[in-house]
Amino acid sequence: MSLAPENDDEKAKLTALWRILVDCVGDSGKMVPVGEYIPEKGNKSASFYIEGVNPQDSAFTEVRVDRDESVYCKTCNKLVSLKKGEVIPICCGKIMDVVD
Repeated sequence: MSLAPENDDEKAKLTALWRILVDCVGDSGKMVPVGEYIPEKGNKSASFYIEGVNPQDSAFTEVRVDRDESVYCKTCNKLVSLKKGEVIPICCGKIMDVVD
């Protein structure tokens, strides 16, 4: 099965999910369904548990930069330039760090 985003919002959310699940240099996480998803009964969303991710972990809340910044992944050394107000991405299962 593959997922194809239909708009920019879906593309951003799929990219965020991909970065949480895929570790560039280690083991990738697994998603396990939780509960039920039956759209005919009014369920508007499906819930999943992602192996190794604590949903209460503050690292997975949306964090934005307050000025133009570069961020990097300490695991795979990926570097990303962000504009003021953009969300700091997650890479290799962790939020990227601001370059000093």
